[in-house]
Amino acid sequence: MLPFSRISRWTAAALAAAGLGGCQAKQPLGKEDVPPQLTFTELRYRVYRGPVLTAEGTAARASLRRDTSDLAAEAVAVRFPPTGENAEARIAATRAEGNLRQRTFRAAGGVRAEQGDQVALTEEAHYDAASGLVRGDRPIEVHGGSRLTVRGPGFTLDPRQQRLGIHGGASITAGEARP
Repeated sequence: MLPFSRISRWTAAALAAAGLGGCQAKQPLGKEDVPPQLTFTELRYRVYRGPVLTAEGTAARASLRRDTSDLAAEAVAVRFPPTGENAEARIAATRAEGNLRQRTFRAAGGVRAEQGDQVALTEEAHYDAASGLVRGDRPIEVHGGSRLTVRGPGFTLDPRQQRLGIHGGASITAGEARP
């Protein structure tokens, strides 16, 4: 039994020496060693401000450029939990893109926003964290719970104050069914 043990140790030492001969000490991965773009399918995400959940949602497909912080996503749905007096809100869009560092985002391809008994529909909306406002220069329709519809060519939404301004003139229709 002793000779087998010596041969095994010698063989293990020889294999280790042969294996280490072509290897270098492994260095930790740096930024340049990691692919700059991360791609996800069926992404679920949550956004926190400190310990407070501020948004959660899904995207069918998403990509993030690590080097530029550019983000692109398809089939996006976001839920904003209720806070204080504000009811839960939901936004869905066909496409979204933006930059995480600059905190600017654009939703397009049909945007649907819901809060309480109101639904707003527009083709495109832009968010800029510096101002905290959501703006759109495409037509918007807002359907209220009392079968009231407001239409206009553009808008500015202040989510903090829950105030929507229709720009460029507005029309109001009563008695229309909600989409």
